[in-house]
Amino acid sequence: MKIGKTLMAASALGIALAGIAAPAASADTAAPASAQGKHTASIKCSKPSGAKSNYSWGDGVTNVTVYFNNHCSHKVSAGIVLKDMDGALSVQCMTTNGGTSGKKKFHIGADHSVARIQKGCKL
Repeated sequence: MKIGKTLMAASALGIALAGIAAPAASADTAAPASAQGKHTASIKCSKPSGAKSNYSWGDGVTNVTVYFNNHCSHKVSAGIVLKDMDGALSVQCMTTNGGTSGKKKFHIGADHSVARIQKGCKL
């Protein structure tokens, strides 16, 4: 009989907590890709004329993956500009070979976000 009362109490407690925990669980769960912010940037090539090196990334918490497609016939250096909670900017450099595409993961820390991607690695 003691086990039955314990299970009943746990069941009642679980139901009560389910109503409270459900909103918190959805906030902690990663949002679908369509709900996350997707950002893009392009850098014009010097050769061939009219071509670009394209970049995209999502909002990351401690890491951000930058996807690139370099349509240039030369290397392109892009600055991944990070902004911290106080508004201070820093830059991480990514150089890609001409005619390549791929992705690179950057560790940005919990207090940073990607502000933009720019031509060159200096602020």
